[in-house]
Amino acid sequence: MTYATQADMTGRFDSTEIVELTDRAGIGEIDTVVLGKALADADALIDGYIASKYALPLASTPAILVGPASDIARFVSIRAR
Repeated sequence: MTYATQADMTGRFDSTEIVELTDRAGIGEIDTVVLGKALADADALIDGYIASKYALPLASTPAILVGPASDIARFVSIRAR
């Protein structure tokens, strides 16, 4: 289950910021591998909290989880720099 996507990230935070957070090679583009890892880390953290109450994987992504997943992925990307 993916709670947030690259499109969610660029829609919430602006693509320029996502480039700055993920572009380890300095080519001026979003590094989808780095962003994918940050999003996967966010998913795992959220799953850790909700697994005690809900069966995983969820059938669909509740809209309320997109924002927190995006925020967590953004933070993870910053820490990885």
